[in-house]
Amino acid sequence: MTRKVTVPIDMSSEQKTILGILSKRQLIYLIVGGLLIYSYTPVVYGLGPTFYIGALLCIFAALPVVAIVGVFGFLRKHKYNLNFDQYLLIKLGYKNQIGVWRKGSS
Repeated sequence: MTRKVTVPIDMSSEQKTILGILSKRQLIYLIVGGLLIYSYTPVVYGLGPTFYIGALLCIFAALPVVAIVGVFGFLRKHKYNLNFDQYLLIKLGYKNQIGVWRKGSS
């Protein structure tokens, strides 16, 4: 007879080491996304003739980076218990794993 014991924590998720709310992977995504936005925001701001239009252009220019960082850094594929970036890497590498299989000697 075996006994089952329920573990009170999720052993399969990544450790939240930065202030208990962010993992190292998420912090790297935030830093890279922030540096990317910081690098092109002055150029985009300069395209606007006034302060308000320049600020509005900067917000619209930053939205795609924020969306990508949010999806890759914080979304999970719960069906497969994977982070979305890991799931996407597996899906992209799937084509290389498919081979031509023949019966018998070649």
